[in-house]
Amino acid sequence: MTDPDREREPVRDTERTTIIQTDGGGDRGGGGVILAVLLVLVLLAVLYFLFSGSFNRAADEVGVNVNVEAPKIDVPEVRLPEKIEVNVPDKIEVKTDGDGNKAQ
Repeated sequence: MTDPDREREPVRDTERTTIIQTDGGGDRGGGGVILAVLLVLVLLAVLYFLFSGSFNRAADEVGVNVNVEAPKIDVPEVRLPEKIEVNVPDKIEVKTDGDGNKAQ
């Protein structure tokens, strides 16, 4: 309760400042970490199944024996000379219409 003999205090005008603090989002949840761990685990599982030979077991258990005769291929006989002589000129002259690519 209030004291009736006491005067009421005047309301003091105060300056109010709102401070918004941002720390760069450091307090976010750990969803990205969980996603990265799950991705690594799935990748390791896929690599294990690919390189462990699990997918190649069917041919080991089934006695598959296939004998196929290779087709006969007739290759024509090609005769090449022992030495091929090429005549190359000693000097090559190039004639142009202008001064070429000289800077002006």
